Amino acid sequence: MLGTLFNAVAVAIGASLGLALRSRVPKSLQKTVFSAIGLFTLFIGVDMMGSVSRPIATFVALVLGASFGHWVGLDQKVKHAANRLGEGEGAALVQSTLLFCVGAMTLVGCMQDGLRGDPSILLAKGTMDLFSALFLAATMGRGVLFSALSVLIIQGALTLSFSVLGTGISDALVQELSGLGGLLLLALGLDLLRIRQFSLLDLIWSLPLLPLVLWIMDITGFPV
Repeated sequence: MLGTLFNAVAVAIGASLGLALRSRVPKSLQKTVFSAIGLFTLFIGVDMMGSVSRPIATFVALVLGASFGHWVGLDQKVKHAANRLGEGEGAALVQSTLLFCVGAMTLVGCMQDGLRGDPSILLAKGTMDLFSALFLAATMGRGVLFSALSVLIIQGALTLSFSVLGTGISDALVQELSGLGGLLLLALGLDLLRIRQFSLLDLIWSLPLLPLVLWIMDITGFPV
């Protein structure tokens, strides 16, 4: 859990610095850096999408996840709850949480920490997240600071799950989950750039559904 603790603290420190410096960072610089973060998120998402080898399974999981997510309405509930602390904080919380928690480094880092007790990937990720949190908080507000708790809960749960499951998770499944995570990061990048808005937390349900979809396809002999 050392990697997750470091990552959460790094996000909290970065976001706190961003909030403290918010009035001193020119709006033009905030906008430029924010665009850079959005573009880099798109790049990571596109790069990760290449690991998808069973696109039909990914498509089915995405559709089912979006449908289930819409029914649950988690995205709107989280945004509504967070917005009570300030206008726009809900969107900042959701976007920063996904940026910090959805990605290959999160998945592989938690797996390494949980299975081998090796936090090195999460330590590197935490350092990167510190600087991202600084500029995100300067632009988006306190919602980014709240995402430190999300990092602690989500990455902590993943690390614990990997430590309990042991080596039961195949490399092939990790690859497919990373590819689907790339799709979600692509959606996040478009959202950050204000090109297209998504109910991001509604789409996140596709990740836990993907292993089930793959299992059903395997036992039914579905060819793709």
